[in-house]
Amino acid sequence: MNTSEPRLLRVEVVADLPVLWATIERLDLPATLDRHFPTPCHWKGPLSPGEVLAVWLLFILSQGDHCLNHVEPWVAQHHGTLSALLGKTVLPVALHDDRLADWLNRLCSGDSFSVLERDLNQQTIRVYQLPTDLVRIDATTASSYADVLSEQGLLQFGHSKDDPDRPQLKIAAGVLDPLGMPLATVVVPGNSTDDPLYVPVIQAVQQSFGVGGRTYVGDCKMAALATRAFVAAGQDFYLCPLSENQLSRAQRRELLQPVFDGAQALQQVRRPGGEGQPDELVAEGFAVDVGLAATVGGREVRWTERRWLVRSLAYAQAQGAALERRLGNAIQALRELVVRKQGKEQLFHAELMQAAEAIVRREGVEGLLSYTAQALMTTRQVRAYRDRPARQETVVFFEIEVRRNEALIEEKKREMGWQVYATNALALLLPQVVWAYRGQYRIEDDWSRLKGRPLGLTPMYLQDERRMQGLVYLLSLALRLLTLLEWVVRERLRKEGAKLQGVYAGQPGRKTDRPSAELLLRAMKTISVSVVEINGQTHALLSPLTGVQTRLLELWGLPPDLYEEVVRGFPIPPVEISEP
Repeated sequence: MNTSEPRLLRVEVVADLPVLWATIERLDLPATLDRHFPTPCHWKGPLSPGEVLAVWLLFILSQGDHCLNHVEPWVAQHHGTLSALLGKTVLPVALHDDRLADWLNRLCSGDSFSVLERDLNQQTIRVYQLPTDLVRIDATTASSYADVLSEQGLLQFGHSKDDPDRPQLKIAAGVLDPLGMPLATVVVPGNSTDDPLYVPVIQAVQQSFGVGGRTYVGDCKMAALATRAFVAAGQDFYLCPLSENQLSRAQRRELLQPVFDGAQALQQVRRPGGEGQPDELVAEGFAVDVGLAATVGGREVRWTERRWLVRSLAYAQAQGAALERRLGNAIQALRELVVRKQGKEQLFHAELMQAAEAIVRREGVEGLLSYTAQALMTTRQVRAYRDRPARQETVVFFEIEVRRNEALIEEKKREMGWQVYATNALALLLPQVVWAYRGQYRIEDDWSRLKGRPLGLTPMYLQDERRMQGLVYLLSLALRLLTLLEWVVRERLRKEGAKLQGVYAGQPGRKTDRPSAELLLRAMKTISVSVVEINGQTHALLSPLTGVQTRLLELWGLPPDLYEEVVRGFPIPPVEISEP
């Protein structure tokens, strides 16, 4: 054999692992974990518990998989890269699924995770210089395949947009705007109502950043008077829509009547148009101030609430189009009631009216359509047949006339698109209110990431409720890392006034100034290390980085030789990774 010929020994995919580990190190996450969760007395191996959890986070973020038994074989496939990143030997047995399950139990022990979140919040704000003036709060559910229902357990049947046929737990979170970075995570039984969850989340955020001067944005379930009073008592601010529980339909109509009468002037909110295009009118509205009082912690709190009545043009158009569709469906269904078909039983007047009422009620257009049914008779001549003589037969049939009540339809349409936003931040102007609430999609993006790709919380196959709770906490840490990776690049592009090109597969010319973390990490997937033998000596060779990958390291503020450092620390020869 010619020893001068290079011989490939193995190829190890490095991908995005160095980038993820650099982010973990920026937050000093392994040491922080070890500080809040001390090493158990029975712990063995070169890795600390915090390092084990950090490597697990690498697996989750890189693979989009939270299954415990998939981690150990993955470590075996990447042991060279992981050992180089941690500066010590990383054996697959160090991330055995039993050890990972024990970590999940520890995460949900007492209030340890809440204290960890506070520490990480302060550290993250300090390292990344993040704004802390606006926090978004929401709740979601996560279903499970486990069969561990009990009266006091986390898994319960409840209202769900995902899978109402499976038991679920409920998650509430406060996230930092504009990143969407989780600040506080609360896990409660799946049949819990949302209203009481907001105050604990707000309290957790206040414990991280202090009380006063911060705005909390939530949906209508945050509008409970007790929640608004709690925020006002702490000299913080809230912004949320009021449901009909807080402001009835009759009260809304009374407030809007001056608008319909032309006596109330409206402020406008416009979106800047493109080059050469006029600004787009997106909303209009006005405000009324209301004095409120409530008891918080045994003392009375009084404050002024400003209620912005806002009409969204797009929302009004969508509601109007939906109403027209329902009207069209109702008219068609009403007219088909009297159409004779083979095998169709004929309805008479009382039955027709009953069926018509059901149609109008089903389509939600009561009072907007009027209809009358008229019985008509006609005769026809029947020829004689065999022993039956010729005769005349009288046939009774019905016609239904349907009319639109245009006046009531127009009255209903003019009430469409209106929403009432409540806030105690009296300095907020209408555009600030509208754009602040419209940014609520950011927390919905977090739920999509948490429950779908790339974190994949649902459906959960764990059978222990404590471990399910621990898994939610673990994935919230992963979500924190994702949002930071995304925000750093977007903020750098914003400051440069630049766009990123070359990250879309099959579209090399496509540019974006708001790339997602998933898109950015996917661009690093082609990086690998090849271990070759040349003239009896073993070398680790790094695949060349593309221009896009080099640019991303620059945008992340990472050293250009980050991957070369991994190669320099690559274990040659490979360590023995089998269990003793």
